[in-house]
Amino acid sequence: MDSSAPLAWIELDKAALRHNVAVLRAGALHQGGRPPLLCVMVKGNAYGHGLVAAAREFAAAGVDWLGVADLAEIRSLREAGIDHSLYVVSYLPPHQVEAAIGYGARFVVYDADVVQAASVAAARLGMVARLHLKIETGNNRQGLRHDAAVELARVIGADPHLQLEGISTHFADIEDTTDHRFARNQLARFQACVQAVRDALHLPPAGHPDDRLLAHASNTAALLLWPEVCGGLVRCGIGAYGLWPSKETWLSVCELGHKPMELRPVLTWKTTVAQVRAVPPGEYVGYGRTFRTVRETRVAVLPVGYADGYDRGLSNVAKVLIGGQRAAVVGRVAMNMTMIDVTDAPGVRAGDEVVLLGSQAAPDGGEGDRISAEELAGWVGTIHYEVVTRIAERLERRVVA
Repeated sequence: MDSSAPLAWIELDKAALRHNVAVLRAGALHQGGRPPLLCVMVKGNAYGHGLVAAAREFAAAGVDWLGVADLAEIRSLREAGIDHSLYVVSYLPPHQVEAAIGYGARFVVYDADVVQAASVAAARLGMVARLHLKIETGNNRQGLRHDAAVELARVIGADPHLQLEGISTHFADIEDTTDHRFARNQLARFQACVQAVRDALHLPPAGHPDDRLLAHASNTAALLLWPEVCGGLVRCGIGAYGLWPSKETWLSVCELGHKPMELRPVLTWKTTVAQVRAVPPGEYVGYGRTFRTVRETRVAVLPVGYADGYDRGLSNVAKVLIGGQRAAVVGRVAMNMTMIDVTDAPGVRAGDEVVLLGSQAAPDGGEGDRISAEELAGWVGTIHYEVVTRIAERLERRVVA
């Protein structure tokens, strides 16, 4: 065996990723004769899929922009040779603005000090800073309310070193419910503010051939629910990785009479068996003696644990796949080790491949089984976003055909 072979790794399905990009792009309805730009979020280590590996594949698949959270992610992508258009969706402090502009990134603003820093930096660099004004419509997290937003838009519009490239908002409650009245109210408030900004800056109306202002509110859930309101840009996150935002989103799409998009999970998380041992009846397995055998039990030790992002809450609850069938996690998940019961999986030995998240075919070539991110999230009591995003960055990401 190769001495450099990892003990746990992530595989990214290139075909699934490209499929998801294609169906999301096709689902975004055109407005004013122009298709909306597709921005795929690669923040948070590309939702655990690997920042550089995923960004490179999304760029090759033809997405227009990549969404990042901070300057560190910008720098990592640029140093990896990825020159795709970058959009910073989170806070950039004034002292990082010049570097972001120098890297060619556009970014969200809602703070006059950041706007002023952008003006000074752009003038010094001989560039124009492309800014996206964030509107507060009900999430109370980032952004400005109507009047303050219009005033800051005037400041940006009057500065030759700045370009008001876009206006955005973010839904507070579009994924976790089948009642979307609050999200509809947010959308109405956003549209009113966008129109006020257009009027204040004497910009062309939406759909006009000379309109260059990108008004955008749609994340994956909004795209799936309301493709007719995508605007000039769609910001897709979880859907690009083949995961539905929530079961409520799925139900809502069905209730609207839409055919749900076929999204294909991109990520598979694998490890190998480090040891197989026989444990007599009545003995304990793992820290805290939380599991006790009731029969002669074959236990396989996996070299992965909560330091790798395999949550401690999965102890005595989760299942993994080995030999195309499920095996139970027994005892507590430790920092670097997890134990599974392979008594009913004869023939398991050290070096055998184990799937923690994803699918595995049966040994005879049959259908096998799948451990989904949603299932893992349910065992832990969290959301699938967190399950994938928390996978340790140090694990190798491999792109597979």
